[in-house]
Amino acid sequence: MIQNKLNLSPEELQVAIQMVNERAKEHLIDFCIANNPRYQPNWHHEVIANELEKAESNEAEWDLLILCMPPRHGKSELATINFPAWYLGRNPLNNIITASYSSELALDFGGKTRDIVCDEPYQQIFGINLKQDDKSKAKWKTEQGGSYTSVGIGGAITGRGANVLIIDDPIKNHEEAESKLIRDKHWDWFTSTAYTRLEPKGKIILILTRWHLDDLAGRILNHPELSKRVKLITFPAIATIDEQFRKRGEPLWKERYDLQALNNIKQTIGIYDWSSLYQQVPILSENQEFKQEWFKKRSLDEVLKLNTRNFLTVDTAYSQKDSANYIGFCENFVDKENKWNLIAYKMRLNPKEFTDYLFTLQEKRNFEAVGIEKTAYLAGLKPFIEEEQRKRNKFFTITELVHNQTQKEIRIRGLIPRYSSGSIYHIDCKDLEDELLTFPKSINDDVMDATAYQLQIAQQPSKDSSLEIFKQIREYQNQINSDYEGKKIQWQ
Repeated sequence: MIQNKLNLSPEELQVAIQMVNERAKEHLIDFCIANNPRYQPNWHHEVIANELEKAESNEAEWDLLILCMPPRHGKSELATINFPAWYLGRNPLNNIITASYSSELALDFGGKTRDIVCDEPYQQIFGINLKQDDKSKAKWKTEQGGSYTSVGIGGAITGRGANVLIIDDPIKNHEEAESKLIRDKHWDWFTSTAYTRLEPKGKIILILTRWHLDDLAGRILNHPELSKRVKLITFPAIATIDEQFRKRGEPLWKERYDLQALNNIKQTIGIYDWSSLYQQVPILSENQEFKQEWFKKRSLDEVLKLNTRNFLTVDTAYSQKDSANYIGFCENFVDKENKWNLIAYKMRLNPKEFTDYLFTLQEKRNFEAVGIEKTAYLAGLKPFIEEEQRKRNKFFTITELVHNQTQKEIRIRGLIPRYSSGSIYHIDCKDLEDELLTFPKSINDDVMDATAYQLQIAQQPSKDSSLEIFKQIREYQNQINSDYEGKKIQWQ
């Protein structure tokens, strides 16, 4: 019901109500707002609603719509609760079946949709009533003969047809997702029971977060026939590429979950659940190439006490364009046992900022070699670095790293022998670990590519190296200083 906050006359108010109801009858998002004035759609809801409207009007070119989205981003409210009510208002003779991982959740969806249909705003929009003797949460019918049925996955729906079949959250948790037995049961139910309930020109809407590559969505997308009739809409919580309505790195629904909130979630739930539930890129533990148990830890204080040779490798995405991009850094402290001790991370810097940071880092670590991928260095960074060297009168050699047409995945796999043999320690490598654990399906690869480049330049100290001799002299000098208080020798 529209509240008369604009002091409209009774006639004007009636016209306004009629206009709102007409729009609600024609458009799903307007329907959601008319039934709940607090409903605040984001652009991704508009995209989904557009496809659902095509399903209702039989204009959709797909038979199966798969919606992959993070939790608490409005997919169920729009597609599983509001859409069935709107659809039956426009098609009161048709039938809808909804299913979820449990009958309790399916009942909850059914009850919320039924309450919308029974509410006053809905009656003003469509004037559709339910049969008084058939209006339970699990199953109810319109007076015109249409029906709504909700069941748990695996539940019996024999004898009931569906113009629209909605499957929302078929998998309950990680344990179910990892069970091939349960995945097989879901697939058998879908193919032998659910799919056979479709009426001619019927549509299936599958709504889920991607727990597993072999989940129901994965099997449909890999099916030789079904895959030809699928429309897939995937919205990661944080964009991995530039999209129509947001840039790479931007959140899906920033008014509800901004980047800080999403990063907090990521740190809390870990990379496995974050990747699958929020980014829609599930990790198969049995197929992981880099194992969590390979990540051995050392503190920076411990490493700084060792005799090491220090190397820096950088992976950039620069071109001639002066813009901020993610840059992967790998600082490697190679000890006498030829163990790598890594600090690996990424930063978003433009060429000027990168150049300043590089000089600061070099002054702090005194790297023997700084390696930068040749193409990126020549195309975008070389003039900045050379100019800054002249200005500061501080010169160090840049090693131009080459990939020799070797695919990035192959270069990164070159790290596996070192990791599997326990020859790498992590000092601070959260970004690197996130990328390695999802390899080769990683959303980003800047840090692990920078780390792989260490294979080209990193060398271990020798026992008679000048660095070792210098360390022995320095230790002797420190002993002299402690013996003769007040006397200090300045080292140039």
